[in-house]
Amino acid sequence: MIKKGLFFFTGILLLIGCKMHHAAYLLTENKFSLNEIKEKRAEVMKLNDSLYKYKKFSYKDSILNYRILEPVSLQEEKNYPLVIIFPHSFGVGNDNKSQMTTLPKFWLQEKVRDKYPAYVVAIQYPIRSSNYLFDESRQMYSVPDNYCLEVTSELIKSLTQQLKVDKNRIYGIGFSMGGSTIYNLLAKSPDILNASVSIAGIPDKDVSERMAKSPIWIIHGNADTENPVASDRMLVKYLKKMNNKNYIYWEISGLEHTIYPDLYDTDMIPKWLFNSK
Repeated sequence: MIKKGLFFFTGILLLIGCKMHHAAYLLTENKFSLNEIKEKRAEVMKLNDSLYKYKKFSYKDSILNYRILEPVSLQEEKNYPLVIIFPHSFGVGNDNKSQMTTLPKFWLQEKVRDKYPAYVVAIQYPIRSSNYLFDESRQMYSVPDNYCLEVTSELIKSLTQQLKVDKNRIYGIGFSMGGSTIYNLLAKSPDILNASVSIAGIPDKDVSERMAKSPIWIIHGNADTENPVASDRMLVKYLKKMNNKNYIYWEISGLEHTIYPDLYDTDMIPKWLFNSK
């Protein structure tokens, strides 16, 4: 048991320290029970999200709701990273509230805000930003894109013009539908994000070779029956075939369709994003 724990943490340290000179693969066992995961998630969800300001972005004939968290102390001479959090399906709506789930609330922790000052934007889409259509012939999902990608690109462009954003440090994070949306966005606009984290997402069966031009950390539980891990495994095979070295793949054995607690109980996500090259 001690050896397994040492292997796990050694592997994680190597993973988050990876500078993307080569692709990396890590397989670990889920160390949390379902009840433990629920308890840890509930602790993060207790955080008061009132520091996130309510905003709306108008584009063509549509309105995109989002919430934004500013760095703790804005300094005139500095530019800051911009972190875009793509919602999962439970965040869809028009109340500008339901997208405030685990990933946005993670950034409210004082230890995170102090160590990783950034603009954090939690998007709410009025409709699903990714839909899954199974292709029987290829045993893969098709994930058609829609206007959500266009309006997201325009929102990012607008924020970089309005705020003190470091244009070389624009990051994306998404779980489930949010992770799938990141894949589609990168296939359409490969230079829009400087690094990204996709958790339990599904790539399109015709994923573009342009998709992982910037560093991407792919995370998936192999007991996920809602978004099966097979799609991400196929993506990794494709990236290997294309000799793409800008990815890390972390598969968690025995994990179902949820965000692994270490991703919001430690600083491994911002540490990896902010050090990606």
